[in-house]
Amino acid sequence: MPLTSVSTADGSLRISWTFPAPAPAVWAGFADAALLSQWLGRPVECDVRADGSIVVDHSGGYLSRSVITDVEEPRHLAMSWEFPEEHESRIQIRLQDAEEGTLMDFTHHDLGALVDSYGPGWITHLTYLEAAIAGGAIPASRFWPLHATFETLYAAHVAADAVTG
Repeated sequence: MPLTSVSTADGSLRISWTFPAPAPAVWAGFADAALLSQWLGRPVECDVRADGSIVVDHSGGYLSRSVITDVEEPRHLAMSWEFPEEHESRIQIRLQDAEEGTLMDFTHHDLGALVDSYGPGWITHLTYLEAAIAGGAIPASRFWPLHATFETLYAAHVAADAVTG
């Protein structure tokens, strides 16, 4: 897993991840409904253009809703994020060429007290995204066991940062 860094500040989660693929392939993970279904959930809507929307069923009708606020294919995507029973937040994704493929800077803004609960979730989803881009989808049944592992590692990372920070 080429997770480069994870940080939280001011209620925002920042993840840097290097994918061994060119930017258009990584971009497809956000814009192609078939790939989106392999890493985030079942797309109900997938319209990745200015003012378009992405609606994903995460299981049992539990929907996330996003409105695209800025898009520069295949380098930049900004959108709102609405999840049931949570306040609206914002996501920003930037892709740049790297020696190893594509570096993605992923920021989920305005999470407030939810910031640490989102860390393991996004790391798990991005692990699935990497596999989907490589053509080797991870079975959905592995999501929660992987999430539990990342949750344990993330908690240790947060605790270590609290001691050194």
